Amino acid sequence: MPPRNKVFDLPQEVRGELNERLVSSGFQGYEALAGWLSERGYNVSKSSVHRYGQDLQEEFEEAMGDVRKTTELARAMASEGEDESGHLIDATARIVQDQLLRISIAMRKAEHEPDVAAKHLSSVTKALADIGRVSLSQKKWAKELRVEVAKEAAEKAETSMATQGMSREAIDAIKRDILGIA
Repeated sequence: MPPRNKVFDLPQEVRGELNERLVSSGFQGYEALAGWLSERGYNVSKSSVHRYGQDLQEEFEEAMGDVRKTTELARAMASEGEDESGHLIDATARIVQDQLLRISIAMRKAEHEPDVAAKHLSSVTKALADIGRVSLSQKKWAKELRVEVAKEAAEKAETSMATQGMSREAIDAIKRDILGIA
């Protein structure tokens, strides 16, 4: 197993600033970034910064691809009208769940700073639970909405059919069909 990249030994705030600099520079200028770290007293080679930057770039591009997919999905859902069935929420929840799963796998693989990884894994677990609750609430709301719409339709149909002179039996049979009652 190759030795761990020295960038992971940097304090979290320094690594966070390095990440920002890498993204804002378009993942270029590794020699300058290694010099910047050296000025702050951290001995990290250009090649270590480069390897770290390449991995970060892959993660960044993958995340941006997911954002683009989600945005396109949202546009498609919006173009179809209101999302009464909650397909957009479900799709977004699936994407977020996928990302959280990837994060948890990456944390298990990262054997450095196990106490920090455990704290983050706890946050990921809580986020997954929150997404599950949102999804269940949305599905419950959608079901209640469908029932309410069916009741309104049944009432309107009953009024209309009664004014047309339909028998009570026929009206009740049609109402049961609308409401989904056997």
